[in-house]
Amino acid sequence: MAKKSFSDFPDFQRHMDALGMFHMRLGFERMRDAANRLDIVRPAAPLAQVVGTNGKGSTAFFLSRLAAEHGLAVGLFTSPHFLTLRERVRVNGNPATEEQILSWANTVHAACNDIGLTYFETIALMAMIGFTAERVDLIVLEAGLGGRNDATSTWTPDLLLITPIGLDHDQIIGPGLENIARDKAGAIKPGTVVVSAPQAAVVREVLEQEAAGQGVVVHSVNDIAEMSAEMQANIQAWNAIAPALLGDHQRSNAHLALAGWTSLAHSQGWPVRPDACKHALTSRAWPGRLQRVTMSPGGSPEIPSEIILDGAHNPPALETLNAALSKMAIRSSAVIFTCMRDKDLTAMAPLVRQLTSGPIFVPELPTQPRSRPAWEIARELGPQAQTAPDPATALDLAQEHARAHIRPHGSILICGSLYLLAEIYALHPEWLEA
Repeated sequence: MAKKSFSDFPDFQRHMDALGMFHMRLGFERMRDAANRLDIVRPAAPLAQVVGTNGKGSTAFFLSRLAAEHGLAVGLFTSPHFLTLRERVRVNGNPATEEQILSWANTVHAACNDIGLTYFETIALMAMIGFTAERVDLIVLEAGLGGRNDATSTWTPDLLLITPIGLDHDQIIGPGLENIARDKAGAIKPGTVVVSAPQAAVVREVLEQEAAGQGVVVHSVNDIAEMSAEMQANIQAWNAIAPALLGDHQRSNAHLALAGWTSLAHSQGWPVRPDACKHALTSRAWPGRLQRVTMSPGGSPEIPSEIILDGAHNPPALETLNAALSKMAIRSSAVIFTCMRDKDLTAMAPLVRQLTSGPIFVPELPTQPRSRPAWEIARELGPQAQTAPDPATALDLAQEHARAHIRPHGSILICGSLYLLAEIYALHPEWLEA
């Protein structure tokens, strides 16, 4: 017999661990049933959904910051998390407390324990319960795997932002770019304002076909600019703004969020203030996105190493990472890399090799059943690569290499998986706040 409630946060955490973070069951029946039972079929506040392949988390973060800087209370749902699942549900920028999570989890569990909800579905429902309880003014949901069948598509958004769509998860929602685009386009619904980042021609065509069928239009950032004098002013000022997140791709993500905010604000009667927009986009960073920190190898403060942490985990993201580092004139002296089993390692390998002329350390991720064996990755990467039993050892090896090969602008790059970054943040939690 299913338990009636969770006694404390660790009890709930054990339940979530048993569900399995990566267990997926496509289909909307469970979510529709759960939303009805919980009386959250209609969002309690205007809702923005962010779908795409790369840049979803950053774009959702930027949008939430824009709303917050204009005085709105914001609920933000993202995934995955680094150290605690509380990070996935944020109210006014702060992760939900254990007490909040427990309360919202018990609400969902009491009504839906017989449905068979997945890990992601459970937290998405908890987030919506929490955002309702906290009476937020705007809800921002980052989609998980796709669009058409994603749990976040249970609700009709007022605003849909579409980040660049590329090849990823094609074993599940592919194969091929057109199929992936069709799945993402499934998030388009009647009455929704849709704003898209620049897309490949085939993707743009699919998005426009789906939108036409739903009676809406896919706007570009420039479309929004043409409709809004405020947006035109913001775009003109944008060239002088350097987002808190580094790289041209983050400038594009911020630009998309700004277009979305301007459109949503007009429809809701909210203000659009250039000073608030600038502060929103430049004042705070989002961990794991071209994040630069320093540490002292072997406890030797006179030889600090720069560490760059980036969640690039598929070929398009690695191409973007390579371009960003090249423009910043950064050539890493060593790389720590691993990836999940469902990623296209053959396509990723040459991109990883381009990141450094030094060693590539490939750690095992013992806590992640989806991770690809280190020996398999090292074999694909070639003679530059060597395995390590865990991320801590890989970081030590990279530090030893830094000590032995001191370079004025040397750095250690960590990339390939947000789950790898999570292991690194567990070793250095202070970097989450850096």
